[in-house]
Amino acid sequence: MFKTAESSTDLKRYAIVGAYATLLLSVIAFFTPLISKLSATGADYIPHLKWASDIEQQGALILPHPLYHLLVIGVRHLLSIGFVDASTIVVVLSIFALAVLNFRILKSCCSLKTALLLSFCLLIVTPIQLLYFTDQHLYFGYIGITLYHSPTMLLLKPLSIIVFCCALKAADDPSQNTLKSGLLFAIALFLCGISKPSFLMVVLPAFVMFLLVIQQLKPMLKRPFIYCAFFLPIFSLLSLQFIQTYLQQNLSQGTGHEESHIVIMPFETMSHYSGFLIAKFFLSIAFPLAVFCCYPKASVKDKPMVFSSLCLLVGVILTYVFAESGYRMYSGNFWWSGQIGLYLTFLFSLMFLLRNRLVLIGTMSGKIKFYLCMLMFFFHTVFGLFFFKQELLMPYGQYW
Repeated sequence: MFKTAESSTDLKRYAIVGAYATLLLSVIAFFTPLISKLSATGADYIPHLKWASDIEQQGALILPHPLYHLLVIGVRHLLSIGFVDASTIVVVLSIFALAVLNFRILKSCCSLKTALLLSFCLLIVTPIQLLYFTDQHLYFGYIGITLYHSPTMLLLKPLSIIVFCCALKAADDPSQNTLKSGLLFAIALFLCGISKPSFLMVVLPAFVMFLLVIQQLKPMLKRPFIYCAFFLPIFSLLSLQFIQTYLQQNLSQGTGHEESHIVIMPFETMSHYSGFLIAKFFLSIAFPLAVFCCYPKASVKDKPMVFSSLCLLVGVILTYVFAESGYRMYSGNFWWSGQIGLYLTFLFSLMFLLRNRLVLIGTMSGKIKFYLCMLMFFFHTVFGLFFFKQELLMPYGQYW
């Protein structure tokens, strides 16, 4: 009996290792050609790699979010390769890390094969770009769940999931928060912030609102954990980045442009590139919206869904309301917050469906609603494949 149990455990362990290997090979085969192309020609990659070269030569951090650049420099020296190849390795491994985190979250809710398939699908989901046939846009006007042109955003995604899970665990039972968990939380926030500050701007108000919703704000505020592990790293990092970017204007001066500041200009950046903003918003959130509409009572009781939805809410406000003055007016640097919030909502809406599947499909109407939601998810996946094909085969940004 004991040998049988041990054999079963070994088989499960081997299956999980095999799943990780499958994800690694799939990610390398699928994404390397596109990321290699973008690292050499992409409008976001080129300046970032130039900054990485400047950091290497000057020995000074000239950007408020230098993690991608430091990793590229490290890989370049470790393997004695060029910046483009180093960038490709860093970004592809970031996508693999995202796939692993997706898989680890989903595998407790379904079979390993299903978790493997859906984890990969989550890497390519995009809005349902039905209006492409009207305006030829696959990115502009939507909240882009998956995009490939920003290396820092691709690095941010797995880090934001780690921060999200740390925050969720801390909120479950404040009395169980330890020094070790606090250090891990603070380190995750720090790495997230120096990758790209977009998620820190989201998780700060979203986590406070989440604690308020689940009636854990007062217990948390009575303990030093939330101040040392959450508020201190976020406020410290965002303050330093704000000073460097908007008070000292280091980035503007370094690129030879005029000063840039944060401004409130509702819909300005989005409407500059595209119309149909309301329709494109709902086409962006179709899957999580379908889940909420089909299961409103269960959704509001599911903590990951509530927290991720609050992240999306904050991200949407930043996306549509805020902008930067000067030469970065139409760079859409606040769009990243909405995109990461929406990705989290996709992931945890999918987890909600899988974890509660047996209950949700208990009746005929339940089956219809469940499979309707899953069909919506695969619509996002199909359009994601089309977007990937266009990015890979067409000139850079032609169909944004």
